[in-house]
Amino acid sequence: SFMGVYWRPFLNNLFWNLNSFDAISSLTGDVAHEKVVPRAMLLGFLLVYVGYLVPVIVAIGTTSSAQAIWEEGYLVNAASDAIGPWLGGWIVFASGISNIAMFQAEMSSDAFLLLGMAERGIVPSIFARRSKHGTPTYGILLGMTVIIALSTTNFSDLVEMLNFNYSIALLIEYAAFVKLRVSKPDVDRPFRIPLSTCGCICLIIPPMALITFILLLASWKTYVISFAGAVFGLILYVAQMGGLFGDGIDRNSSKGPTDEKILQNSGVQML
Repeated sequence: SFMGVYWRPFLNNLFWNLNSFDAISSLTGDVAHEKVVPRAMLLGFLLVYVGYLVPVIVAIGTTSSAQAIWEEGYLVNAASDAIGPWLGGWIVFASGISNIAMFQAEMSSDAFLLLGMAERGIVPSIFARRSKHGTPTYGILLGMTVIIALSTTNFSDLVEMLNFNYSIALLIEYAAFVKLRVSKPDVDRPFRIPLSTCGCICLIIPPMALITFILLLASWKTYVISFAGAVFGLILYVAQMGGLFGDGIDRNSSKGPTDEKILQNSGVQML
């Protein structure tokens, strides 16, 4: 029965498990051949889809457990009962490797976001420094510090807070998407969605409706913490307008990149 579904944790976990595909925009500037990015995203989507669908179908088909028993680690128990303990152990090992990979990918994309913001003068310039390998060292250290601090938080609450702030970021991205399509339609883009502006608006209406629903499901604690984060961001913006973090990129200087180059090397490459 749909009445017995705990919609808030269900949708938050579903949304959390399928998000962050837009993180590739933070790293595209470091990709040698940009044309491979759409194919890589499509392959990643298919792998994620199969990675969720196949284990669930197999577990449903090989067990007769009640829904209440499907808790953390159930797939390991199902694999051990159906095939043998070796498969359960292998799933645990594969899950560990997968979590490490996702952690590295998320931390890297966040660090490059900070690097881009530092280059624009929005956050302190220290985050624009790279190591000899080209990695944003201080952004990685900050991200790791925040992750360690949040690791003590209840997992469900943490997922909800992450989804809430990620949803706001997505709404801003969609707004920027439409705005850039209208204000800079002729800028050369490595990738372009093959739809008109009206078609693009129709394309983003369904995900925006789901995102709005996710926002409305949030608890009061999530609203308070997210509001505090927004206020902190506003303070950073005022500080940046006052020149506290430096001038960032000088768009009027011949030494700096043009608006078009910034657009191509930032998180709007597929707009």
